[in-house]
This record gives sequence, structure tokens and C-alpha cells, in this order.
Amino acid sequence: MSVRQLAPIDPRDAFTVTPKKRKKGRPRVAASIDTASVAASQAALLLAVRAGVMGHRPTTERIRGFKLPDVRALHSERRMKVADACHHLGVSQQELQQEATPAIESEMSRVVREVYENPSVEAAAALFEGALTSPHPLVAVAAAAGARETTRLRPKIRRTLEDSARSRDPLVSRLALAAISHIGPMEDIADRKVVRRPVSRRRRRRSETAVITHGTFAANGKWYRPGGDFYEALKKNRPDLHVHDRSFRWTGAYSDRARQADAKLLQQWLTDQGLSPKRDQSTFSPPDFFAHSHGGTVAHLATRRGVEFEQLVLMGWPVHKKWYPDFNKVKRIIDVRVKLDLVILLDFGRQRFRSRKFKDKIKTYRNGWFDHSATHEPGYWDEHGLWDVL
Repeated sequence: MSVRQLAPIDPRDAFTVTPKKRKKGRPRVAASIDTASVAASQAALLLAVRAGVMGHRPTTERIRGFKLPDVRALHSERRMKVADACHHLGVSQQELQQEATPAIESEMSRVVREVYENPSVEAAAALFEGALTSPHPLVAVAAAAGARETTRLRPKIRRTLEDSARSRDPLVSRLALAAISHIGPMEDIADRKVVRRPVSRRRRRRSETAVITHGTFAANGKWYRPGGDFYEALKKNRPDLHVHDRSFRWTGAYSDRARQADAKLLQQWLTDQGLSPKRDQSTFSPPDFFAHSHGGTVAHLATRRGVEFEQLVLMGWPVHKKWYPDFNKVKRIIDVRVKLDLVILLDFGRQRFRSRKFKDKIKTYRNGWFDHSATHEPGYWDEHGLWDVL
């Protein structure tokens, strides 16, 4: 099974072209241009700039192959008028809607260089306004998230995020939902993806099994459940893990309070499924647990409630120290991720999972770039030989 390949392109080069969403059945306009990689590289810069505007560091490490500007000078709480942001781009609001793409490309390329050489909130706002007109939804979503922080929430930003949240492209949809969840007046749109907290029911099951769970706003996905592509691939490639006949489903809500409640649900669910020790079961072996994105946060919070895991396999977990697990409850952590995960950039998470005290328990595998959903795709695991590291 093939997996989408995204590669880093220096933003100063990426912004010299305008990536267009490839229509089904049509060939690429230029075979030498990887449209998806251009779009992802542009989106990564936009999200890094947004983080800087909001006083966050997009990453604390130097990533070979993708140089980010020093965004600390961008921090500002003041909002600009849209007209002023467009003026810094060198066009009026009306011209921005009507100007031919090559002219906007030239202006945006200039502003990108300015962000690297002389960063300012004016340059950031101008970059967001220009990118908001991009025909590629991934770029437009990242720009909309940034424009919300430099100007104001307005119909164009709303439409961009709402339309993209319904995209069939999981990365576009997930990024849009993540952006919406950060915007108070719009969060009800993301909340529609949240399910009612499931009820745990007692069943008898063997104790030495692997369990899979989803991430935020993804409870209705199929990949992690019996019959889903990742579930079946895990069952086929690692039959010795005895993947459980039910996967763990939680609300998928984006809040600390909800995750705490879902961690309590996980604790009860594991007991009801026969996946936690009984008083007379001295030979109990904790289950392996595979979690995508903030499903890992739920698992970590569950360890603080006493839940134990043999292997905790994190797939694209947004690293936040406040959500670290109780390491004494986990024998081994396998951290699977891509470089500069776009959803993690938007979530202000770190891109590395580290602990000096428990470093021997953590093994990290970073392959590929940008795509938050790649880490639970069977093709990604096939390509990078990850089945054998379990």
C-alpha cells in the first residue's frame, strides 16, 4: 500500500510558486514540481510564523533540510486592519482578489524573505493575507489560522476553515478542525466531530493483547477498529501481539477536562475487557497500547490513574510536558512521528518526546515530513520497517 510522500522545500523557494490542488484524473502541470510538498512546506512556514506571533516557539531544535526563521520578533498581541496587511504586501484588498497569480507570487516571495531577514508582525500579517488566496487548501487553512491572529475573524477565514474541515484529504481536514478548535466562536463546528462518551461494559477477554485508539475528532474513523486498515495490518504483521477484538473509543474532544474523563473511561474499559490485573493474577502482563495523536494524551493520563502498559506506541503525539505519562507504569515507549508535523505545529506541541530520567524507555522513529495522519497508515509502517521495532 503506497503512502503519500512529502519532502521539505526551503520556504524561500517554495513561495516562488503557487501550488494548486491536483484535480482527479488530471496530470500535474509541471512534472518537476511536487505540488503536495510545496504546499506542505508553505503551510509549515505559515504555522511557524503564527506560533511566533502568538509568543510560542514552533520548535526548539534545528531540523536539517528545513530552515525556519527566528520568529521571536513576531510576537504581538495587537491586531491589524486587513487593509494595512494588504498594503504591506503591496496590494489593496480589492487587488488581492483580482490580481493575477504571478504578481502575488512575486510579492509573497519578497515578504517571505523579509520574514527571514527582518521579521515583523506586519510582514507576518501580509504573508497570511497573500497565502489566504492560495488555491491549495492546505496553504489556505494555515494562512487562515494565522490571519485570525494578526487581523480578525471574518467571513473569508470562516469559509476557508469550514470548507476545509469537510475535505476528503485527512491532513487538510484535520488541520482545519485543529484551527477551528482554537477559535472560540467557531469551536462548535469541531465539536460536531466529538461523540458521546461511550459506556464501558464488562466482558471476559485474554489479558495479553494489543489495543488501538484514535486521536482528537476522530472517534468515527475506521482505521483503528476491526476491519480498518491499520487494525488489520497490525493483526497480519504482528500476530504475536494478539490485537484485541475491540478498539478503545473515546470522545475525541479537545480539552484537558474531557481527556481526564476519557482517561478514567480507559481505566474502566481495560478492566472490563480483562486487560488489567486481578488480585489473584500474579503473572499478569500489561497490554500494548497504540495511540494516535491526543489518544496518547489519554493513555498518559490513564497511567497517572494506575493503568500499566507493556509497550505504549505513540503515533504523532503532540509533545506537552504537562501531559507526560507516569513512566513507572510503562515498560517501553515507541514514539513514531514525522518531522514538522503540521497539526502539532498548530497545537503548539513540541516535535520531540524526551525525558532525561527515563530516556532509556523511549525509542523515537522519525520518518517523513508534515503529514499528521501518515503515522497510522500501513504503507508508512511498511516503508520504514516499523513492524519489526515492536
